Amino acid sequence: MVLSIAGFKIKLQSESISDITFEEGYAPFFVSDYPGKPDVTIKAINGIPKDLLKKNHLLFEVKNQQLDFFSIYQQGTSYKLIIYDQQNINIVQQVAILNSELNEWKVYCNQDDNNKINPLLYPLGPLVLYYLTVKFDAIMLHSSGVFDNDKGRIFSGFSGVGKSTMAGLWQKAGNKIINDDRLIIRKNNNGYTMHNTPMFYVDIPKEAPVHSISLIHHSAENTIKKLNGAIAVSRIMACCIQHGYNNNFIQHHLEFLSQLCNNISVYDVGFKPDISIVDFIRTKS
Repeated sequence: MVLSIAGFKIKLQSESISDITFEEGYAPFFVSDYPGKPDVTIKAINGIPKDLLKKNHLLFEVKNQQLDFFSIYQQGTSYKLIIYDQQNINIVQQVAILNSELNEWKVYCNQDDNNKINPLLYPLGPLVLYYLTVKFDAIMLHSSGVFDNDKGRIFSGFSGVGKSTMAGLWQKAGNKIINDDRLIIRKNNNGYTMHNTPMFYVDIPKEAPVHSISLIHHSAENTIKKLNGAIAVSRIMACCIQHGYNNNFIQHHLEFLSQLCNNISVYDVGFKPDISIVDFIRTKS
């Protein structure tokens, strides 16, 4: 079984393919045949050995006051990720081992109520994509993206700034929505492209060229200010999906974003949540 997401080819293996299940958002990203070498291989394994639950050599963790999301540990030359059930506190749903070359995963899963295993159950699916971005010329960004006639526009920011609202307004104005929450940006010979990623809902794979990134926030009036240099890089980097425990990963993002900001326009945009922002941005950028 092969997934094609943002041009990345992800090969999935298991002792029995019929035992694997996926969230419905992945369905449109499966490809029927891919004879070439995949970018990453994931071997799904039924059951989690107890020795993999040991928590030694912590590198990074994500949690809040209510839940542990995941934690990452050094295991020899590999990384071990312990992924927690997002509905049940302290219940482990997967343990994943990622090799040092970032191209081979072993994902140990507990069965669900239907005796199926889900090797990409959230949040592990986006984590697999993140490690693909640091291996290649790409980043993953908290953002919405639209294709406006011949221009690809990205709107980024922290939770609650209006990314989905902005996408909805541009869609209302007749534009194509690439995604309203999480995009992968890749460099190619012609510049940069944005790609959607599997979500909790079903949507077909989409892509568009990138011409601008706007860091957005709600405002009493529509405003726009061009950003340059280190300010542009740091503002975008703050919205990237990233793990800061590895200097090479940080350097990758800095180099990618420095080149990106030299080639596309970056803006600080304040907006009123109504359709007026569409023409405002079109005339100002």
